[in-house]
Amino acid sequence: MRSENFFITSEGRQAKLYTLTNTSGFTVTITDMGGAIVSILTPDRNGNLVDVNLGYDKPETYEANPNFFGALIGRVANRIGNGHFVFEGKEYQLECNDKNRPNSLHGVKCYGRRMWDAQIVDDTTLKLLLTSPDGDAGFPGELKIEVTYHVGEDNSLEISYRAVCDSPTVVSMTNHAYFNLNGESSLNCLGHEVRSSAYAHTEVNENLTPTGKSLPTSGTAFDLSSFRTFESIYNHPELPIAFDDNFIIGDKAGIFKKDVFNLVSKNTGITLAVDTDQPGVQFYMGYWLDGTTVGKCKKAYPRFGAFCLETQLWPDAVNHPEFPSAKLVPGEVYSHRTVYRFGVEK
Repeated sequence: MRSENFFITSEGRQAKLYTLTNTSGFTVTITDMGGAIVSILTPDRNGNLVDVNLGYDKPETYEANPNFFGALIGRVANRIGNGHFVFEGKEYQLECNDKNRPNSLHGVKCYGRRMWDAQIVDDTTLKLLLTSPDGDAGFPGELKIEVTYHVGEDNSLEISYRAVCDSPTVVSMTNHAYFNLNGESSLNCLGHEVRSSAYAHTEVNENLTPTGKSLPTSGTAFDLSSFRTFESIYNHPELPIAFDDNFIIGDKAGIFKKDVFNLVSKNTGITLAVDTDQPGVQFYMGYWLDGTTVGKCKKAYPRFGAFCLETQLWPDAVNHPEFPSAKLVPGEVYSHRTVYRFGVEK
């Protein structure tokens, strides 16, 4: 594995960039600043390597990472309504940082904006370590975290999460990579099609906060049981911001399922399949990209210029006992495994 200097942080630390490559040339680069995925190079139908992962023009932008590009998200991914929850009989009030919406988002002090300790396991495997102290961003309990990135010979990127605590806490992590199978420099996802095995989605209110209801997708605007074009979703009258929703693929964590999402670019022929043991996938289609963030292509990323598939527990689970639980207690291990498999349409 190649490692190289990436940039100097505001605290004077050296952030590094690690390159994981398989024997066929499929390549993923990751920085220890936020554990962010910086690039994913995968072959198109003509055998040309295409970077399908959005990233910043300037490396130092990964420290603040305003868009969460490629970042590791925790302690709790997604939204917690009003930044408030009751856990083990005690009330917790977190900062509400979801723009003008009354939610805490991605753990407030996101793990994707911190330096991780990196360990090179082998040429295709990188382990990142972080300790989140008791009271971190308002969450109870110390959490010790390991995240392992592995590049497979089948042009896959596997992300495995493991965490233990010293007292009861809540945890639900994910990765916030932004994909564009046309290539990050194409600036749009037209020509993409998507399909999912999701059978329901979590209903949200006007603040994108879950109401507690799980609604079936079949026969609705959320139905992805057969391939749909991104353009048809963008233009659907019932989907004013397209999708920024948790799609339900199970009612508990720990059951590994293949092909929970499948996507293809008709432009490049590049395909993406998602396998995970998490019960939810936040499918976000890039509505909040506003055309101001300059990417690696030296151009600004526009609205709908990418999509995210964030595997996780259902959002706001800490406030909904009927949702898969985010509780972790001493002696137990939080584990989460997701595989992003890239290929070419036949």
